[in-house]
Amino acid sequence: MKLFYDEFDLPIAAKLRDPRLAWLLELGAEEISRAAVDDEGFLFAYQHGDDARYRELVADRPRIFDRPETRAELFRLDAVLERLADRGVDMPTPRTWKLEVDDPPPADLTFPLFVRTPKSSWKRGGTQARARNLKELDDEIDLLRRAFGWDMPILAREWIDVAVAGKYMFGDAPQEVRVWLVDGRPVAWSFHYLHVVATPRGFPLKPNDTDQLADMAAKIGAAFDARLVVADFIRDRAGKWWFLEAGPGSAAGTAHQEVFQYVARRLRGENPPLVGDAVGASF
Repeated sequence: MKLFYDEFDLPIAAKLRDPRLAWLLELGAEEISRAAVDDEGFLFAYQHGDDARYRELVADRPRIFDRPETRAELFRLDAVLERLADRGVDMPTPRTWKLEVDDPPPADLTFPLFVRTPKSSWKRGGTQARARNLKELDDEIDLLRRAFGWDMPILAREWIDVAVAGKYMFGDAPQEVRVWLVDGRPVAWSFHYLHVVATPRGFPLKPNDTDQLADMAAKIGAAFDARLVVADFIRDRAGKWWFLEAGPGSAAGTAHQEVFQYVARRLRGENPPLVGDAVGASF
């Protein structure tokens, strides 16, 4: 089992200061265009638009994972939530209302709300907006549709009073954890805002926290077919963990090198040791 990357992503990674491709190269990853038809491996690649490039890259390489159809299952939060509901997966999740164009406000809508699109949790000025009433909700919807398209569905989510890990240029960074699942099994976790808060409050996690996260993440992993899935969880001020979203691990980021390389090696069929630290470890 080999690791692959897409050379098309190299300048993007450089612009974003994303070190993951360099970390893959340290592990001997190969450029996907050089893969043989019968090579078996895993491709790490950004999502570009409708992901046509990804489909083209793996079309004649049937043993390269993740397959486009399994990767696509995880690109939209609304689809992820629907899949989990269909599979009967129950865990603490912010209540979410989906608002289509020209939809009136749902009768059971409650405030405050966090507003986003199915594909992006983009925040104005980098700061999570708290819509406290219909006027503020309409303002956020208008802003998002100006940025992403007039026909874009909008997700209004129950507001969670999050536990703060630290401060960065846009305000408070939450105590948010990314769990990495390989073949449906939680294998590691990492503090999600490590790139801006090096020593977060609330870490290291206690055994009870990691047990809860592993249990919730395993339920999510069982609902999807991708070889690599990430599931993001956030802790509120009372200490309760909430599931936020899941995504394709092939396109997911982290600032924790040891965790990322451990996950990549697990995909390659290895079971290496991982010396955990306060902001990332194996399960």
